[in-house]
Amino acid sequence: MRGEGVDAQAQPGQARVGGGGAPEAVLPSAVVALPAALALPLRAGRPALVGRVHGDRLLLDLRTVPEADDGALLDAVRAVARPAPPART
Repeated sequence: MRGEGVDAQAQPGQARVGGGGAPEAVLPSAVVALPAALALPLRAGRPALVGRVHGDRLLLDLRTVPEADDGALLDAVRAVARPAPPART
């Protein structure tokens, strides 16, 4: 996505199982790190993408995203990251 002007980085990550039986269990994962400013537009988009903000980056954890959904995730990020076209007068 960098070639498209989006500051996106693939990074290793960790996910927590949370709750009930394994509140401290940590699972290896992979994340896509994006500018934190994309958090709200992605959450309001269709499909809604919810990540976590860490510092100035939005981390989208891919641990539970099926490979078949990669295209939809990419399209959602492209839709909010593109600059709006100039208004016609």
